[in-house]
Amino acid sequence: MGYFTEETVDLKQDPYFFDPSDCDWVRDIEDNWTIVRDELEQYLSGHGQTLIPYFGEHLMSSKKCWRALGLKFWNIYHPKMMKEFPRTLEIFERIPHMVSVSFSQLEPHSSIKPHFGETNAIYRCHLGLAIPGTLPECGFQVGTEQRPWQEGKVLLFCDAHYHTAFNNTDHRRFIVNFDVFRPEFAHREASVCARSLAAILTQKVWNWFPFVKTSPLATRIIYHTLAWIMWIPSATGIGSYTVYRLLADD
Repeated sequence: MGYFTEETVDLKQDPYFFDPSDCDWVRDIEDNWTIVRDELEQYLSGHGQTLIPYFGEHLMSSKKCWRALGLKFWNIYHPKMMKEFPRTLEIFERIPHMVSVSFSQLEPHSSIKPHFGETNAIYRCHLGLAIPGTLPECGFQVGTEQRPWQEGKVLLFCDAHYHTAFNNTDHRRFIVNFDVFRPEFAHREASVCARSLAAILTQKVWNWFPFVKTSPLATRIIYHTLAWIMWIPSATGIGSYTVYRLLADD
């Protein structure tokens, strides 16, 4: 399952990684990265030094090795996290057309299996916060190209290409994962967010009712119905809290 904007269907046109110097907001994020790191450390100190297991267990090399904490999902805000991370959100909200931001934790000696996202309309971005090593032990691969994370630095890549992450060190890796619409697709923000939310919720339905996954027809019906429904909160904000409750793993 995936959604690709009608303007760019051929992924051969999209690089694996984008040049951060082409986006003027990258410097502001990198200049303020310690504020984000410090808010995360404060949160971890009161929550057992760990985040919430990501729901997609099929993508993990070992159980609960990938953990996350969402502040904003495709324009749907996490109401509790708005209070926990006010300065982090203030920094990221300065980016035009920023639609998602979350923290990601990868346990030692683990990996996230190759997968691809719902759309190529965004820059999927990683900001390094606590990086325990570099290549070849710890890093990120999109297509055939590998890059290391660096603390305080932003990586931009095309989420629609297959990608994987690995941490073969003895310590946890923490990054911020955030999404920014590419300028040429910004006019489609509401519809792409709706389809991306529908893709995530369809995977939730698979978890709740595994028999649905065996039926391509049922999956298509559920996905397209959800995409139509999700346009309302994506475009207007109406029903956002209900959508958040469906998305949240806490």
